[in-house]
Amino acid sequence: MAAEADNALVVVRDLRTYFTVRSRLFKKLYVRAVDGVSFAIRAGQTLALVGESGSGKTTVGRTILRLIPATSGQVLFDGQDLFSLPPAAMRPLRRQMQIIFQDPFGSLNPRLTVEGIIAEPLKVHRICRTRRQRRQRVAELLQRVGLEPAHARRYPHEFSGGQRQRIGIARALASQPKFIVCDEPVSALDVSIQAQILNLLKDLQEEFELTYLFIAHNLAVVEHFADRVAVMYLGRIVEMADRDELYANPMHPYTESLFSAVPVPDPTRRPQRSRLEGETPSPINPPAGCPFHPRCPLARMAVAGQLAYQRGGQPRPPLPAHETCRVAIGGEPVRLPRKCVEQVPELLPMPDRPDHLHACHLRR
Repeated sequence: MAAEADNALVVVRDLRTYFTVRSRLFKKLYVRAVDGVSFAIRAGQTLALVGESGSGKTTVGRTILRLIPATSGQVLFDGQDLFSLPPAAMRPLRRQMQIIFQDPFGSLNPRLTVEGIIAEPLKVHRICRTRRQRRQRVAELLQRVGLEPAHARRYPHEFSGGQRQRIGIARALASQPKFIVCDEPVSALDVSIQAQILNLLKDLQEEFELTYLFIAHNLAVVEHFADRVAVMYLGRIVEMADRDELYANPMHPYTESLFSAVPVPDPTRRPQRSRLEGETPSPINPPAGCPFHPRCPLARMAVAGQLAYQRGGQPRPPLPAHETCRVAIGGEPVRLPRKCVEQVPELLPMPDRPDHLHACHLRR
């Protein structure tokens, strides 16, 4: 991680974002939306953040851009600590960091024409001084994202969802950024339109040497788009590796369950599903120890003597009684490994694959 951070454009260290929900008897309650996230993105690379809804993916992206205040942690952009900069010093850096929002209609001002929407960052950052220069630049951007210059005089409601997202991409490109947060940019679009937008983003990345933080929950999209993938659960990264390595050899049980849920377009195949029991715990009161232990199938297998040292190998013997403890899950007593219940696992690299990190006690 340290070696990768030395050559990275964006470095995130122990990022935490908590939201105060209410106070009870002089004690504040917090939603731990992001709880100790660290990663680095090299220039020209795409890091995908995946996980179920509510895992904190969008909050990470918005906190990095300082759209949401961080509780603690550090974000370095091109060597500068963003959280230590005053607003005046952040202004020139905002030109280099942009975001593409999930909702292609809600993110566009319905009172402005397309020209006004795309030209706004040109005015704010004083990229084009005259109106004629701005119009020319807007026409160039519209053509680059696959729209016509004549569309500049129309309003957002006159376009389809895919066309609106192209307008949002053109607006993000207007300030000539280095880094773009793509917050589920295709989740609200039809499948055929998704492919067009993803191909466009890939072409733009190669042309302008862009760096992406790609937030998504569609693992099939991530497999074809990302260079590196980080899996989030309950505000934490539980596994991170290069795309091919992660898809070929997932280590964390939550990652395995996500991959098993991906539909296989072959009616003759019956993939084995890894079903999780129970619901995601509340981020207001997360479980102690490993946040995944109430739903973890490996924890139950380890206690029962069904967990193998390696996939397909002989199972380990059941854990001795002093290494287990009894906890209540869903109102029923369950015996689980004591380490999983009491100790938070660190995100550590595998001994033979230093670029593959995971946070699971039972996969060490």
